Amino acid sequence: MKKVLTTTALALMSLNAMAVEKGDRLLHLRLINIAPNDDSSLIRVDGAGVAGTGVNVDDNMSLDISLGYMLTDRWAVELLADLSSKHSVSSKGLAGLGVPDGTDVVDTNVLPPTLFLQYQFNPKGKVRPYAGVGVNYTLFFNDDLTGAAQSVLGASNLDIDSSFGLGAQFGIDWEMKNNWSFNVDVKYIQIDTEATFDTALGRASVDVDIDPLVFGIGFGKTF
Repeated sequence: MKKVLTTTALALMSLNAMAVEKGDRLLHLRLINIAPNDDSSLIRVDGAGVAGTGVNVDDNMSLDISLGYMLTDRWAVELLADLSSKHSVSSKGLAGLGVPDGTDVVDTNVLPPTLFLQYQFNPKGKVRPYAGVGVNYTLFFNDDLTGAAQSVLGASNLDIDSSFGLGAQFGIDWEMKNNWSFNVDVKYIQIDTEATFDTALGRASVDVDIDPLVFGIGFGKTF
C-alpha cells in the first residue's frame, strides 16, 4: 500500500508539473488596450506635401482571442485574432482650412490577424513566461470620413491600404485549476498604411505608421 501511495503521489506531482507539452492546444481570451505609436507623413494634395500637417490615431479597447499549438515541449505556433477594434484618426495642421487640431476626420475598423512562433521558457512550471515573433496582416474596413471632413474639406472616396508587417510578443501564464491560467501579454505590431481621399483642393494622401503596443489581460485554457 505504501508503494502504491508513493507511486500515485509521484504521478500526480508529475502531472501538475507538466503544465504544457508537445501536442497541447492553447486558447487565450484577453481584454486589450491598443496604444498606437503613430507617426505620419505630411498630408499631400496632388503629390505636394502641406507643411505642418499630419494625422494621429487614437487608443482603443477591444478583445482578442488566440489559438496556439505546441509543436514541441517548448515551441508553439499561435494565431492571434483581435476582434475588430475601431479607431478614429484626427487631423493636425488644418486649422487654416477650418479644421481645428484634434478633429476626427476618419473612423475605421481594424482586423490584424498575426501568426507567431512562440518559445515557452518554463513549460513545466506554474509560472510560464513566453516570447514570440511573427508576421501580421492588417485589414482596414468600414472606413468612413467624418462629417467635419466631408463638410469642411469636401472629402470623399476614402481608401485605406491593407498592411503587412512584423510582430513581437511577451507574456506570462500563471497556472490555475483545471488547466486554466491567468494571462498577461504585451505585443508590438508593425502596421504601416496609406490613406487616400478626394478633397475640394485635389486628391489627398497621407502615410501613417500606426505600430501599436497591445497590452492584454485575461485567461487561458490548455487542451
